[in-house]
Formats: sequence, C-alpha cells, structure tokens
Amino acid sequence: MAEESFAHLLRRLRVSVGLTQEELAHRSTVSARSISDLERAIYRTARKETTRLLADALELSGPARAQFEATARGRAADPALSAVLSLPAPLTSLVGREAEIAAICELVERQDVRLLTLTGLGGVGKTRLCLAAAQRLSPAFPEGVFFADLTAAGTPELALAAVAQAAGVRDDGAGPLARTLVEHLRGRQCLLVADNFEHLADRAAEILGGLLAECPGLTCLVTSRRTLRLRGGHEVAVRPLRTPDPSSSTAELAANPAVALFSQCVRAHWPDWRLEDSSPAVVARICARLEGLPLALELAAARMKVLTSEELLRRLTGRLALLSPGSDRQGGLRATLDWSHGLLDEGARALLARLSVFAGGWTLESVEEICGCELDDLATLVDNSLVHRSGTRFVLLETVREYAAELLGAAESAEMGLRHLDWFADLAERGDRELIGAGQRHWLALLVDEQDNLRRAIAHALELGDATRAQRITGALWRFWEMHGRLAEGRRWLELALDLPGDSPPVVRGLAFKAAGNLARDQGDRASARESHGRALEMFEAAGFAPGVATAFNNLANILLDEGDHEAAAEHFERGLERFLALGDRWNTALLRVNLALALRKTTATLGRAASLARESIEEFRGLGDERGEARAVEALARILDHGGDHRGGAELHVRAVALRHAVGDRGGLARSMEGLAHALSGLGEAELPAWLLGHAAAIRTATGDCRNADDEFEWQDTVRGLRERLGDVYDAQWAAGRAATTEEALGRCTA
Repeated sequence: MAEESFAHLLRRLRVSVGLTQEELAHRSTVSARSISDLERAIYRTARKETTRLLADALELSGPARAQFEATARGRAADPALSAVLSLPAPLTSLVGREAEIAAICELVERQDVRLLTLTGLGGVGKTRLCLAAAQRLSPAFPEGVFFADLTAAGTPELALAAVAQAAGVRDDGAGPLARTLVEHLRGRQCLLVADNFEHLADRAAEILGGLLAECPGLTCLVTSRRTLRLRGGHEVAVRPLRTPDPSSSTAELAANPAVALFSQCVRAHWPDWRLEDSSPAVVARICARLEGLPLALELAAARMKVLTSEELLRRLTGRLALLSPGSDRQGGLRATLDWSHGLLDEGARALLARLSVFAGGWTLESVEEICGCELDDLATLVDNSLVHRSGTRFVLLETVREYAAELLGAAESAEMGLRHLDWFADLAERGDRELIGAGQRHWLALLVDEQDNLRRAIAHALELGDATRAQRITGALWRFWEMHGRLAEGRRWLELALDLPGDSPPVVRGLAFKAAGNLARDQGDRASARESHGRALEMFEAAGFAPGVATAFNNLANILLDEGDHEAAAEHFERGLERFLALGDRWNTALLRVNLALALRKTTATLGRAASLARESIEEFRGLGDERGEARAVEALARILDHGGDHRGGAELHVRAVALRHAVGDRGGLARSMEGLAHALSGLGEAELPAWLLGHAAAIRTATGDCRNADDEFEWQDTVRGLRERLGDVYDAQWAAGRAATTEEALGRCTA
C-alpha cells in the first residue's frame, strides 16, 4: 500500500469532519491560503506550529495525531499507526446525525459491546454514519481502526481476505489466513469497520465469530441491511433523516437535516443555488416526499440541474424511474432495492409484494388476515430493513411500497385489494360500535393510525363501483370523522359513495344517509342534514329496521333544536325515547334523554325535569363506559344549571366536560364545552378568561369545520355581547391570545 501524502491526508481529515478550507482556517488560525497550498502539495511538509494548530482544530489525539504529525514532517508513520487513519474520505459532510454518532460511540465504548451492527434500508446513510463514528472513536483504539468494504466479498473466505488486507496482513500462503489474521490482531486494541455485510449475514459466525472469540481487544462496527444473528451482538437501526413541516420558516427549513443534505447536494451540481431563492416550501415537500432517505435526496438533487423545484416535485410520483440513473448497487433507488430483494427467500419476497396493498402501515392482526402472513417471513423483512416496526405497527417506506407494488401480479393485486377492503370495512363497522363504549379511547387512536388504510379501502370501493362496500365503510366512519375533526373529508367520501349506481341494501344505504346527515348538521348545513335524514328514515321504514327509524326521529329532532324550535324538538325526542326504551337500547336511551333535556331547558316549567333527565343520562353513559357520552350529558346539565342561575355549578360541570372531551379526543365537543364554560364564567362576573376561551374555541372550530347550531349561537352571542360591553378593546386582545394558544395552555386555564 502506497504511503499517503500529507496533502491527501489533510484534505481527507478536513472533509471527514465536514469543514471547508475557510472553516478550518477560522478554527485553526492558519490562513486559508496556507491550507490550500498544503492540500495542493505546493508545500509537502508543514511547520511544527502549523501542524499543531491544524491537529488541534481537527481534534486529533493519540495515534491519529501521531500519524498526522509524522506525515506533516515528511516521515513515514509506524505501520501500526497507519490503519488508524485508513478510513476512506467521505465525499460529503455529514448532516443531521450528531445524536446517532453520539449514541453509537457510547455503545462501542462500553465494555460489554464488541459487535455493533448499523442496520437500515439501502441508501439510508449507514456507511457515512459508520465512518463518522469510527473517526470519532479512533482515540479509543490506539492500535488500529481498519476499514473493510465487503461488497465484492461473496464468500467467508473472500470476506476474511478483505479484512486481512485492511489490517495490513499479507496472505503469504504459510498457513490459514484466518489463523494469520488472529495472530496479528490478538493482544491489540483495535476497531474493525466492516461495510456492506448483508449478503454475508448468514455466515457472520464464520467471519467474525472466531476473530471476536480469540482477539479480546477487537471490536467490530458493521453496516448491513440485514440483522446479524451473532450471539452477543448489538444493533442500531438507522432511520432516514427527519423531514420538515413545509409551513416552517426558511431559517427553520434550512436547519432541517433532510433539507440541509438536499441543499448541500444541489450546490455540488449548482454552486450558486440558494434555498431562499428556490421555493423553500416546495423543497420541504420534495424532502418529505422522499421520506428523508439520503440516497433519494442525493439523486433528486442531481435532477435540479435540469428541473426547477416545482417540476421536480411534480415528477416524484414515479420516483423509482426518476431516481434510478445507474445500474450498480448504489446507482439508483431501483438498483439498491433490487439488491435487497435478491437477499430474500421466496416467502419473504411474496410477502413484500403483498404488503404494497397497505397504506401507512399495518398491525400483525391485519397482515396475517389479509396477506396470509407467516411470522418468519415478516421477521425476515424486518431483519433486512425493508420493513420497520414502530410500537405495535409495521411500516414500509413509500419508496419501498412503490417498488413492492411492481412485484405483485394483476390477479394477486386484485385479490389483495378486495381482502384489504373487506378487512377495513369490518374494522370501520366495529369501530363505529366501539366508539360509544368503554374502549373508545383505544379505538379512536386505532382508527387514527389506520386513516390511510381506510382511505385506500374507500377509494378502492369507489374504483370498483361497489356501492355496498363503499356505503358500508363510509357509513360506519362518520363518528370517527366527527370526533377527529374531519367533517369535510367525511362528507366528500359519503357523497361519492351515495352517488354510486347500484342497489345496495336499504339498511346499508340508510346508514350512509344518516352519516351524511350527521356531518352536514355538524357543519351547519341544516338543509342537507334534513334531506339526508329524511332519506334515511325512508330506507329504514322500508326495511322495517326499528332502531334506524328511532334514530332518524332523534336526528330530525336535533335539526329542530338547532333551529330553536324547542317544543317541536321535544315532541320528536319523546317519541324517539319511547321507541328506544321499548327496544331496550341503553346507549340510545341515554342519548335521547340528554337531547330531550336540552330541548326542555329553555322554560322554567320544565327546567327541573331537564336536570333530572341529564343526571339520568350521565349515570347511564358512565355505566356504559362512554366518556364522550358522559361529557355530552355533563355539559347539558352544566347548561341547564347555568340557565337556571347556578353559574358556579354550571362552570364546575363545564370544566369536567372539558376534561372528558380532551381525554377521549373529541375535538369538536371540546370547543362547545369551552364556549359553555365561557358563558358560565361570564355569569360569575369574570371577563378576560371567558374572552380568551372563546378565542381558543374559535381556533378549534376553524380546524375541525364544526359549526355552532342556532341553539348554541344564542348563548354564544349573549356571552360575546356582555364581554364586549365590559372589556371594550381588551376583548379582541384576549380573544386573539386564546386563538393563538396551544391546547395544553387552554386546558391549564380551564382547570386553574
């Protein structure tokens, strides 16, 4: 191996720590011109003081510093020291990985960690991260840091030969190379960096097992797309870079790791390029679309030579073709995924293709039912870094999902699509039932996790023109959309499902119309709500579906209540309550009681009965474990007490309703409870806090699209009018402050 010149050594060390010549000059106080001259070998040696300043700036110590100083004086370094700095020079500076480097170094420096594998998808940046960590760790390994690239080593024998070459061991044929290598390393404290180990992972014991067993001072730092099944080994999963929020400021975007790497790579092709001049929000969306995968970011940056950022973003729908310019393993996204795919057995390959049916991840239960998954095959995909586990869910990067979809044949794709649709239609219907029971917190969180799969299932039903399946799933999701503040989205899906031709069962169609009516009412569209609930009533009566008929009466009564016709609403609620009592339906009985209580609260003569109904409803919902229903009934009782003059009792109950609404994730209901609390506090003589709460409630309503009904509007206007009279211009300031506040701040002020 030829001796490395000081010019090459200085440049390699500077680049490895991510410094420009100017930055190194600033840090060392050696002029940029001198550094340039040294790197161009105009001066082949450096003065002692210059060497010291540069070594300090590069944070060199131990053997690394000794070699640097020896080379700077034009002397050959001790061969035992030369391997310390045998790491290849990175082509780019490392971005956004400081926490990972620190974690890796901390692990490697532990006495019980002698084998650490960095695993991750091809192109995620394992090698670059490993090199940076090895560079930082070099002082801890005074007798060598060896780098072996195992890409071309197809057998254990070739792998050992690559390791021996890296360690400076010659195969003189005098004995087994493995034994010669062990004799060379035994008794030395050194670090072996073995890069690209995935195709050898099943033979790890043959390659590394003997070295680790017989060389107690040896530590191995390995990169691999596959997990190494070697006893005593540790693993760090390398994830893509963090992606930005496109709404962030330009300064915040520039500091984001994914954007910083993309920008660095663009400037490598286009030195004058500036983020601030190139639609920063579009660049942020490019980085998000590419999921922070470093290889994808580098390849996309190269396309900026001929595309604007807007044009690049538009073309990223076919990212595999756009970002696959090369043919070698790291030449493009397709090539790197082909390599990983080639390492799989047939079962894992088949599963990978089927997993493309999912959107946004999956649970073990769903993948077993939809894909007929064998646990061993799923474990293989996790071990090969193609699937990532996050808690109880498993995830494919969208880039991998796109690749996997190309592997699925047309017939199997159709089968998987139908199985996915039926599974998630059943999940939606179960969720509709569970969201009114004791498990509603769990089910709301589960449905949030499965939003992308639910959307894909609805879209697939629409593509098939399958009215029954489309109406089943959309009709079941209305309560989730209401609680999660997705009213407009839910209405769009329901409209598309109900517009499909075909004779779906009357109950299925009726439930979809009921769902459409409920969401229309939430958005204040009473005309559409009345029409939809009227259609639902027709369907339920035609089918003889008694629970549906009773529900339709309740929903039509709610519209009357919204319009301020309390007497007519109360009559409808009474009829619905009788029907549900006859059916023995506890949940809907509790619901009708609270609705009837709200209709009766406006007159003094019925105020006592209204309070009794609300209390009965509270107990019923609590017995059923329905916290959202309990919150609704508690809020109703709070409004009744407030209307009767007990503002303090009303305020206390509104605070309780706020806590229940927040706990269960009912965003739209949270706004209503805060407005009720503001009204009660205003009745107690408070002013600034009620104005602040109204501002925050307005922010929630804007986010969810939820509207006040006419009944609530009267109390809201009464509150606003009184507060404006007392506060004047201060009202607007408090309202604006509340609107800008976080939910946590609002909850704190409600309970203070």
